[in-house]
Amino acid sequence: MQKKLGTTGIIFWAGIAGGTVEVMWVALFCVFSPLQSWLVAEEIARSFSPQIMGTPAVAAGLIIHFALAVMVAWVFAMTLLRWLGDRIDKRSVIGVSVTALAAIWAINFFAILPLVNVEFVMLMPYAVTLASKLGFGVAMGWFFGIRITASPRHTVHSRFVRP
Repeated sequence: MQKKLGTTGIIFWAGIAGGTVEVMWVALFCVFSPLQSWLVAEEIARSFSPQIMGTPAVAAGLIIHFALAVMVAWVFAMTLLRWLGDRIDKRSVIGVSVTALAAIWAINFFAILPLVNVEFVMLMPYAVTLASKLGFGVAMGWFFGIRITASPRHTVHSRFVRP
């Protein structure tokens, strides 16, 4: 017997799926470049605590990355899926999630990170970081889309869309 995921579980795993795609994309980029993947995790942590370094920073960077990924999925589920309303289907969820993550990338890389941690902005080319964020959007949207198409429309609607 398969256990059904509740709303919290769906949101959590959608965020983890998106965050995992980003980690895998950055790790792949690092295989083919001189950049060390641990440095990316360290700079994530340094965006929140500039004095942190070394192994604690790498662990903190991964924890922060996945916590933010789950927060993005939560905000997405509570706002954008609500906005879609009755138009919810797999393609629209993926399309809106990719668009939302592209917007998040632009805000991060052109407004927030240059003020908070310019070293992080300079670690990788913009195209690599944008592709990472778009991959997050596809994975999160796919996960939400699969969950939506696996459930009756009224169940999904009541799960994510509250009057």
